[in-house]
Amino acid sequence: MKIERADIYIAPTGNRRAVLLELTTDRGITGIGEAGVAYGIGQHAAAEMLRAMIGRHVLGRDARRIGAIWNDLYDLSFWTRNGGAICYAALSAIEHALWDIKGKALSAPVHELLGGAMRDELLVYANGWWVGCDTPEEFARAGAATVARGFSGLKLYPLGLADPVTVVRHPTLRSLDSRVVPLVCDRVAALREAVGPDIGIMLDFGGGLTTDQVLRICRRLEPFDVLFIEEAVDPSAPDAMAAVAAGTTIAMAAGERCFGRAAFDRLLQCGVRIAQPDICNTGGLLEARMIAGMAEARNVRVAPHNYGSTLASAITAQLSAAIPNFMVLEFFPDYDREPGYLEVLENPLEPQLRNGRVPVPAAPGLGVALDRTALAPHHHAACVAGRPPGRQSECR
Repeated sequence: MKIERADIYIAPTGNRRAVLLELTTDRGITGIGEAGVAYGIGQHAAAEMLRAMIGRHVLGRDARRIGAIWNDLYDLSFWTRNGGAICYAALSAIEHALWDIKGKALSAPVHELLGGAMRDELLVYANGWWVGCDTPEEFARAGAATVARGFSGLKLYPLGLADPVTVVRHPTLRSLDSRVVPLVCDRVAALREAVGPDIGIMLDFGGGLTTDQVLRICRRLEPFDVLFIEEAVDPSAPDAMAAVAAGTTIAMAAGERCFGRAAFDRLLQCGVRIAQPDICNTGGLLEARMIAGMAEARNVRVAPHNYGSTLASAITAQLSAAIPNFMVLEFFPDYDREPGYLEVLENPLEPQLRNGRVPVPAAPGLGVALDRTALAPHHHAACVAGRPPGRQSECR
């Protein structure tokens, strides 16, 4: 079952630009994946990395040999060793597509190939509900309205300020105006009062502050029963993470900007209590499955990071179904209200959301299909296996 073609897309999906891949085999079976750099800067870099990796190491290979292809990509692409977001995002997308092909060929969902589903539906928490909020009262109203829709968990960026480009702007220059600190606490206090004691409140700090600033804020937030704080400090500062984890009763969560099992091994040694691998940039489904195993050995739960297109949600659901220490899945229930939103799938999971849960996909492979008609204007590149045999593969 040889891989003979790859199509790469860069698609605007509201506040994100998703980098999507579709591999096609000589049997007509297709597989899809997503490179997890849909926000920030780097979409074209990831698309070009995909094109280079596929042209050199994927076309003409047997799609069933996922491990062999993954390791060749890791071993021979050079920058993948101790690599960063672009390399690992491209590697992840290829791996997703190979699992999708294999699942379809075997008429089994991917989670069956990862050991089988441990649950039939997945608990999710809401993100994005806070767009347009600034004052504590606005956060309280929006949070209460989101809970009324059936969500039992809410995440927000209490340090963030509205930004016309990035939607929310995290602290910069390792500092936060002292006048903002009371506002941070007032936002969380108002939200807790509005939603009651049983709703999980999760905070994302964006990794922009120093250890002393974070600890000062954490101690003021402890009375509000915060479920976890995500990226409390810069992910490149493990000693700072360890100091924060030891200095507060609030659980630390991290992993969105950690790539591969080695990075997570270091992270888990720093006192992180909630591991957050992003299946679209940490190396793929099997790599994330191994990371979940490492976390389980340290008695740590996994709350996968999920901020891409609706394809990213479908991919992440496959892993979430198959690991014992799954905690909760990140969801953006109002994707389609974002300006310029484009649905990239024919059958996304998001519309199936009921009472804060989504069903585990049961169809073969990843269980979803690209909407090629919608994506056609956003086609970035095609890679086609060389013909006649012996000719170099061609990417254009």
